[in-house]
Amino acid sequence: MKQSSCPARVAVTLALSMLGAYSFAQTPIAFKCVCQNIGAPPQEPLGDREGHAVSVTSYTCRVEGGPLDGGVLTGTTIYEWDKTNATGLSGNGVGRRAGATLVYQLGEFKNALTTADGKITGFLGSGQGTYKMATGSAASLAGKTFSYVVRPTGSSQFAIDVKVE
Repeated sequence: MKQSSCPARVAVTLALSMLGAYSFAQTPIAFKCVCQNIGAPPQEPLGDREGHAVSVTSYTCRVEGGPLDGGVLTGTTIYEWDKTNATGLSGNGVGRRAGATLVYQLGEFKNALTTADGKITGFLGSGQGTYKMATGSAASLAGKTFSYVVRPTGSSQFAIDVKVE
């Protein structure tokens, strides 16, 4: 009877260790980007109705944490505005760090200006995207999706909290 329980124990131990390894491998990756706009172009009114505009913004970020820790991101977003609410039309960028490069593309994303007493006080944005290519120490991100929340931290400065799915 003892001989038959030994293989069962080995099988249970092996299964539990595999589940533990799977759980570790599934630990989500999260990091922060500290960013600033490159220039601050105003919204361009489209003239067809009040508050309808387009904005094109380039930015650069320092990455804190994750596979690109200490690296730099550069990107561009294009938004269509309806008064204080914006829908993302296009967004992409490149991340670089010694020994790693990645390219990302935003999918659905949005931005909303916050106001108080009729004056703009900030914004809050969110969205999701995909790492289209990643090499070196960031190679594990290739093909993965991510979600993010962006909030202002100062004049033309903002922080992005990223969670890789």
